[in-house]
Amino acid sequence: MLAGLFALALSAAALLAVRLKLLKRSIRQASAELAEIAERIEGNRTARLPQPCAELEELLDAVNRVLEAEQERRAACARQEDRLKSQVESLSHDLRTPLTAMVGYLALMDGESLDDEARASLATVRRKTAALQRLVAQFYELSQARSADARLEIGEVDVCRAVREAISERHRLLSDRGLDVRVDLPAHPLFALADPSALERVLENLLGNAGAYAKGSFEASAFEREDGRVVVELANDADELSEGELERLFEPFFTADAARGNESSGLGLAIARSLSELMGASLDATAQNRGGAFWLRFELALEPARNRQG
Repeated sequence: MLAGLFALALSAAALLAVRLKLLKRSIRQASAELAEIAERIEGNRTARLPQPCAELEELLDAVNRVLEAEQERRAACARQEDRLKSQVESLSHDLRTPLTAMVGYLALMDGESLDDEARASLATVRRKTAALQRLVAQFYELSQARSADARLEIGEVDVCRAVREAISERHRLLSDRGLDVRVDLPAHPLFALADPSALERVLENLLGNAGAYAKGSFEASAFEREDGRVVVELANDADELSEGELERLFEPFFTADAARGNESSGLGLAIARSLSELMGASLDATAQNRGGAFWLRFELALEPARNRQG
């Protein structure tokens, strides 16, 4: 009798042990599947238990409902983004045509026949029209850079050469500000993976920011980091920014000195970051005090190619 009860107890314990082992394995597998889904939530997947368990299945059903709601929200956001992109493209096209006509008519106006006041007004209209043209072009460019179907031609680029050419082409912008320009680039090439046109645009926007806001100095350097990434650093002294302003630098339309009447659109840095991300690069801004002056530093880190000395 006792032997039978003991044998029954052992069988029950063994059954429970097997059941517990299967349950633990099911939880581990479900956890791993949820982790995969979380990394690629747009895949519209849901998690399932490999072994039946009523209580856990009820919990997993609740988790799946949350996943499905998040997937639907993201899909709705993607559809809205596509609609907005299409609207921006249409609006940019619709504005570009009359703006081009306005610029043409303004160019035909004979400034010599106008008095000083009218001539000054004409110059203001031309400047404002040109600013509006730039805004429309940048708005369209930003929508393209943030498009999910944006495509770049990624290849091997000599970053040092790109930086030298960008600074040379914008030398007048920097020299007109009377900036002390310092360039520290290695004599040998530093190769990284990038789209040449996109990299040129990123550097152009960063240099434009320095030309607009630097107080007296501008520095450019490039080097290879320990992790192999090629880094471009562009830094300039500027008016001090608060922590909140520094965090918002890459937001579209944000300008720290909007109250001062600056005509910047606030889109240049947003475009630069979006293009950087499309290339698999990162673009960040940090601040530091050097000799009592506030310095703003941009770091563009690109994926390495076959870096070699040449």
